[in-house]
Amino acid sequence: MKNITNCFKCGARLPEGSNYCFKCGLELKITQIDSIFSKDTSKADSHYYEKASYNFFISGVTLFKDGEYSKSITKFTQAIELKKDFAEAYYNRGKAYVKESKYDNAIADFTKSIEINPEFKEAYFQRGNLFFEKGFKERAREDYEKIIELDFEIASQLFDKLHNFMESWVINIIRTKTTSADVKKYIGDS
Repeated sequence: MKNITNCFKCGARLPEGSNYCFKCGLELKITQIDSIFSKDTSKADSHYYEKASYNFFISGVTLFKDGEYSKSITKFTQAIELKKDFAEAYYNRGKAYVKESKYDNAIADFTKSIEINPEFKEAYFQRGNLFFEKGFKERAREDYEKIIELDFEIASQLFDKLHNFMESWVINIIRTKTTSADVKKYIGDS
């Protein structure tokens, strides 16, 4: 049996080791808890699957924000096990994989979230960035073009940010080269 920390009905934190919620009065029998984690789902259990999946997802987001990327990956995985079409869980697990430098896993998760929700702009953006970093410029361009197709307003904002970043990056390179040249000139004069 897996450890349940939040009530499936109201979301309140359960006392450690307890299966009774003092807030709403829900008491889960051990057989119900086991069925939530079994692979055999029934219509009666689907509500609990949704709630449990969402609770694991929220735990994963909280752990991610706290910098606990490995633990957040575990929570997102538990959410996905309970709800196979949970695009946001795949997406967030992908972001955690990026933080852990597991880029192939991240690309797979971003791809899965796009398969589930073909209009998931953020997933296209994250996957495009990884493709770009790995040198797959054409595949990155395809993802960026898909973002433009889905939402031109966001795409134009991204372009503005990228343009400002590139401009400041080039200016920093010029300053660095000028500074290095000046230093070498003075060193040569002494």
